[in-house]
Amino acid sequence: MPPRRKKNKISEWVLGFFSSKDEIHYMPDGPQRHAGPGGFFNNAQQLTVNNSTMTAVQGNQYHYTTTYVHGDGNLTTHIMKLLSDHIILGAAHDDSARVPPPRCHPGTRELLLWITGPAGVGKSAIVQTFAEYLVESKLLGASVFCSRPNKRNNPHRIFVTIAYQLAIRITAYREFLVERLSLDPQLLNRDMTTQFNTFIVEPFVEKKIGAGGKRWGILLDGLDELEGEDSQCEIIQLISTFTLEHSDAPLVWIISSRPESHISNTFDDNQVRRSCWSEYIPIDSTEACEDVDRFLRSSFKMIRKKYRHCVPSDWPSNTDFLSVTAAASGLFVYAEVVMQFIRDPDYADPVSRLKVLLSIIDRSHAVPIKEKPFVHLDALYQEIISSIPPALWPMAKQILAFTIHWDQIEITRFPLTWWPNVGTLRGMSILLGMTPNRIYASFNKCRSTLKLPDWKVAHKARLMFLHASFADYLRDSSRSGNFYVGSVADVEADVMLSLLEIWNKCSGDDIATTSVESTWHQYCSKLDGKSPPRAIAKFHSKLFHDSIYCLGPLAYRVLEHPTESRTYSQLRQVHMRKLCYFFKADDLLDFVHQVMNVSTDSCDVELLRQTELGDLTFQHFDWKDMSPAYAYYGKKGEFSKSQIWTLRRPRTRADLKSFVSELESLQERSPKLKVIIFGSVPQGRVAVFLRPLEGESLDSYDSMPYVIPYLK
Repeated sequence: MPPRRKKNKISEWVLGFFSSKDEIHYMPDGPQRHAGPGGFFNNAQQLTVNNSTMTAVQGNQYHYTTTYVHGDGNLTTHIMKLLSDHIILGAAHDDSARVPPPRCHPGTRELLLWITGPAGVGKSAIVQTFAEYLVESKLLGASVFCSRPNKRNNPHRIFVTIAYQLAIRITAYREFLVERLSLDPQLLNRDMTTQFNTFIVEPFVEKKIGAGGKRWGILLDGLDELEGEDSQCEIIQLISTFTLEHSDAPLVWIISSRPESHISNTFDDNQVRRSCWSEYIPIDSTEACEDVDRFLRSSFKMIRKKYRHCVPSDWPSNTDFLSVTAAASGLFVYAEVVMQFIRDPDYADPVSRLKVLLSIIDRSHAVPIKEKPFVHLDALYQEIISSIPPALWPMAKQILAFTIHWDQIEITRFPLTWWPNVGTLRGMSILLGMTPNRIYASFNKCRSTLKLPDWKVAHKARLMFLHASFADYLRDSSRSGNFYVGSVADVEADVMLSLLEIWNKCSGDDIATTSVESTWHQYCSKLDGKSPPRAIAKFHSKLFHDSIYCLGPLAYRVLEHPTESRTYSQLRQVHMRKLCYFFKADDLLDFVHQVMNVSTDSCDVELLRQTELGDLTFQHFDWKDMSPAYAYYGKKGEFSKSQIWTLRRPRTRADLKSFVSELESLQERSPKLKVIIFGSVPQGRVAVFLRPLEGESLDSYDSMPYVIPYLK
């Protein structure tokens, strides 16, 4: 939707990228031109971006050698399934997760190699519109739309996602990929450079797939949304080097991003600059304002048609329309949010909604637009977020903050994204102790900015932001003020507190160790108000074990908090023996190593203190309820060649007797072995230590972690 380009720039760009066989028309009124060699999309037929821009028309019959693959044979099906498990879900231009996707209104925009500009000017709309035109012309290779707030931002899945889409569309490429991944499926887990060489350089340069034919467009929108600045720059370097060294390869790369300094600096590199064409899309340009005007007129017309029985034919008035366009000031995202706000189906009263909008605009006119280009957008966001009832705001704030910062939350040695169940709407509600009724009541009037999944699928769907700019607003305290949702550290503290509170509810003194998990299920069902179906009960079980994994390292992290904090207070109430009962081998390994590295000098001695193995007693263990354990590194089974960490826990009286005998033998040999006593609950403390292997070491692992009940 945003702006039409200057004709001399369009001329220079088009002449540089279209072949002499293509006939170029400038729209809407430019002269017909013939381009030079080196066409951008050779042999394109009626590839059009209206009113800004360009049309590529060829008189000859279109011959398209790429086919859409429906799969042939079990191997192909298996490989495509393998690929699909490693892609960024919801990132394609036509994915339902992006419904409704931003589109350029007919009559705006043209193609660029690097499209850059501030947030909200419509970069995604340009790429979306271009993707749709390429699909119509059967020239689209792949499209990836990244989104930080919606977690489509894993850089290590970018080239896998591109490869998957290319394999769907191009027969020869699909056959290459099936053969390559059959030999080495682990390519899907390699670094980005290896993936790029395997999925791009090898097929299109070495194997010459598509050589001499048409070009395929590969669109990457929102590069700046990907995790890690280094990864973003690496992607630019890989693509630019490829286009420089292999200019005859049948691929065209189109990237859009904000002009972040590290991205701009990478594109400004002399080597990169030789390979790319770029253009900056400003806020408040004449062309952008004209495009916003066009979009708003069309949108108001659609509303009048939909609500023709209650909306006058001359609505809105010229004065009101000009107020809206002036407030938009060429900012595409503002125009889009405005129309979603006015036509919100929960209100079904566009006339009244426009009046509310106009009052918001009037109140925000005090700040000059040049000083704060997002002043009207922020005022609109403030109005929308103010619709959350004050009593529900603390809960809503937690959910919004959790959603925004989810991929940065680290309470274990891995980010929370490793446990996707936690990030679902149902997972968040359980973790934060919120009923679905309160969640939907909180966000019922925010649907112009948020997409809430139906509760029936909330165990596998997340809360989504319809606009990244809304997440930007909420994370920036200078813009959102009282509606600032907090930092990553704030969210981590909330998550830690919530996990500890839930665990303490489900593992109190009156609850047997073997009943903890069933108590957890009761807690989850109580939030729903009814017994869950089988699929939801299974989800609750997965979430329970995800929580256990997080709680082990979390106990170590909380020791860094002030002793008077609520989180520290909850840690004192944790029945550590019951928690350790549910550890798997990896859980126990992480827990023991982290606790052993804590300095006991500055810790609360009632919670954590150091002693020696010789001071422990092992005579009163209960194999059913106390269940001591250790982890060892060895073969999984008699016929297994691989070695993994395996848990040993006594399951019978005979096992327990043997286990205690081993402990007593170790105690005799190493009475001075360092031991950490962890826990404040007298009957819930555990003793933690590392048993040296002394020459028994396997693959550099020189100790075995132990957790046993502390009975003194």
